[in-house]
Amino acid sequence: MNQDFEPTRLVRAYRQHIRARAEEVFPLLCPEREKDWLPGWDATMLYSVSGVAEPQAVFATPQPGAAPVVWTVVEQRPNERVRFVRWHPDEMVVDLEIELAPDGARATRVDVRYTYTATTADGARRIARMTEAQWQEQMRRWEDCMNAWLARPAAR
Repeated sequence: MNQDFEPTRLVRAYRQHIRARAEEVFPLLCPEREKDWLPGWDATMLYSVSGVAEPQAVFATPQPGAAPVVWTVVEQRPNERVRFVRWHPDEMVVDLEIELAPDGARATRVDVRYTYTATTADGARRIARMTEAQWQEQMRRWEDCMNAWLARPAAR
């Protein structure tokens, strides 16, 4: 493989505090269920026996002006952990790990870790433009949206 760029990897982690038990949070970490609580989320399930996230399920998300991002569920331990790997064609591979743990009687600590690895020069440039401030805002938005959705009486 001709590698005409400097290999680039970026790892970011964030701890969310969700005001619900892991049993209520975990099912929402699914491409289909995410549509319920995260405004603007758009995913198309490509393969799933159950129709929701499960090991080896494959789904895609649109990417403006580019080919869709393809995701697969590589690990799933109900109420404890889910891991996705996504491929951005001609750019990068992203490993997304989400771990859940009790945070008091009715709350969950959600540790989110993204590992971005460039596969091309375009991917390396895109990773170089990712700022800590953008990352923090993205994680806070996710946390706020999930908490707001779970606070609705109909959500539980």
